[in-house]
Amino acid sequence: MGRMDRRAVTLLFRQIREGWDVPTPTGMLRVKGDAAAREVAPLPYSLLTNLCHTVYWQRLWLASLHGEPRPTGMKAWTGDWRVPEASEWPTLRAEFLAGLDEAARIANSEPFDHRMESDEKAIEVLVALAVHAAYHLGQMNLLKRAVREVKR
Repeated sequence: MGRMDRRAVTLLFRQIREGWDVPTPTGMLRVKGDAAAREVAPLPYSLLTNLCHTVYWQRLWLASLHGEPRPTGMKAWTGDWRVPEASEWPTLRAEFLAGLDEAARIANSEPFDHRMESDEKAIEVLVALAVHAAYHLGQMNLLKRAVREVKR
């Protein structure tokens, strides 16, 4: 994988962060913690729980990019899809946004600033992180809209 691959990954993060498809992450996550924690039937979880899941995997992928060992087997799944308290909303939101910025920084770094065994592996992790974030941002946007509709 060469420089072109990294440009594509950089563009992928730019599209997510600038809101080319769904609203920008910063704008879309501008809700209060109690609204973010509200579950709306028949949807399976709240915006907050979805964000917590997204941050959980973002942490693991960023840790890999920084050279930290990844948990193996079922240990990697421990804590995934937990239901956080509404008071955790600001911290999780800030961590998610900072994590997107860090992933974009790594993708755009010159020289390529990662601690994985190869550039190819780092690109694979960055793509996984970006696709996962974009997928869940779309869900979070829908969850946010559902909470607004219920309030009416």
